[in-house]
Amino acid sequence: MAGISTSNMLQPGAIKITGGATQAIISGLQLLTPQYYNKYIEKYGPEMYDYFFQWIGAFDGQHVVKNQNFFWFESRGKNQLAVTNLAAVVGPSAGATVTVNIPASDLYSSGTYSALRVGETVRVASSNIEGEILTVPAPNQATIRPKQVGQAFVSANSTNLLAGEILIFGGLVDVGEASSNFEPQVHLDQRLDNNITEIREDYAATDLAEMTDVFYTNGITGSVPAGGGQAGTSLFTYKSLVKTDVRFINSVEAKLMRGDFVDNTGLLSSTSVGTKGFIPQITDNGETANYTPGTLDISKLHEITRIMKVNGCAKENVWLQDIFQRQDFSDGIFQQYPAGAYVWGTGTNSQEASVAYGTQQLLIDSVLFKVKEYSPWNTEVQTGKTPNVDFFRNYGVIAPQGVVPDAKTYTPMKNISIMTQNPVGGGSVGNGIRVWQWGGGSMNATDGTLRDHVSMVKYCGLRVCAANQFVIVSA
Repeated sequence: MAGISTSNMLQPGAIKITGGATQAIISGLQLLTPQYYNKYIEKYGPEMYDYFFQWIGAFDGQHVVKNQNFFWFESRGKNQLAVTNLAAVVGPSAGATVTVNIPASDLYSSGTYSALRVGETVRVASSNIEGEILTVPAPNQATIRPKQVGQAFVSANSTNLLAGEILIFGGLVDVGEASSNFEPQVHLDQRLDNNITEIREDYAATDLAEMTDVFYTNGITGSVPAGGGQAGTSLFTYKSLVKTDVRFINSVEAKLMRGDFVDNTGLLSSTSVGTKGFIPQITDNGETANYTPGTLDISKLHEITRIMKVNGCAKENVWLQDIFQRQDFSDGIFQQYPAGAYVWGTGTNSQEASVAYGTQQLLIDSVLFKVKEYSPWNTEVQTGKTPNVDFFRNYGVIAPQGVVPDAKTYTPMKNISIMTQNPVGGGSVGNGIRVWQWGGGSMNATDGTLRDHVSMVKYCGLRVCAANQFVIVSA
């Protein structure tokens, strides 16, 4: 008769080990409790940068517009006038009339108009010799006679009126008794346009992904966007949603800082026109001061303040610098100033605002600079990759913190304003951002598929008034 089956019983149930049980036996039996660190490690830091436009928006607010396009008016040029002599006038005699031609850059409306008018006093910039416009045969031509019989209408240290000489207008002076009227000079405006663009981000996770428990339980910097809480409890999907929100804010900052219009065909969207960002706007209409890396010193700073004074810049400015320029600034300028050379300003609204943004401040030539490293310009910081040539390496921008009047209504406007269109209703709206949940696996179930979607969108653009007051400092 066959015995009872024991084939399912493992043998042996115990073994002999000289000296007793060892850790190898415990490990072999897979009895070791995992000794894990329950905090998530962000080895590159939170990667939430010093957002310039979020800072501006926090202290200046966001200006709501009702249409995609918005525009404003600025003065076209300086109120005091001058023209450039196009070609040399050779050897004019003392007291003699000269014929002056001006370049196309001094003309308006395809050469139809200029500032030249009969009776205007003009002075040679280099020699300060005065003359008077006698006739204007064409918009680009005038005859001028010196006001003193013993003077020739010439440049300094020359017997000629040199090409490129500047002739400064002095108005209707020395007009004599019982003078009659002269033609007016009409001040010109310039309309500038920009658009609101659409910026969005999406995140999704399945039901099991959000329900699964993971080893780490905390250590995640930031939080999910308002109105975007996940349905499940997984710290992995929570962390991914937080990181998605950070990328979204970084994308908004980058578009406002670096982005431009969209006008090509064949793209995924045929309706977006993009928006002209901060750098393209001031590149087109601002000033530039170049320097050699490693030589950002006091003399260069004096050159910069001269440019700023010519352009009517504000007395208080933020100077954003990439990592390389910030180091050059520290080596070349801060070391030359003794302790106590730094002063506090008022920030956008307050001294505390500037301190919170992490600026160092320097007063020179009656101009206050609040120096701030802006590391997102460096591709290495943003992406962990090193390009051979990086557009913003050794790069900085001096941005005025003031107000300018628009030329049409003379209403004070901030130099930089965040423009936004309010998103359509629904979800959660804050700072112009709409966040909404959808999908069958979300807390706002909308269909039968067990997937949790979180979407976010923002409609924004940038208005940079008096871009000539901004100075690009680049190597």
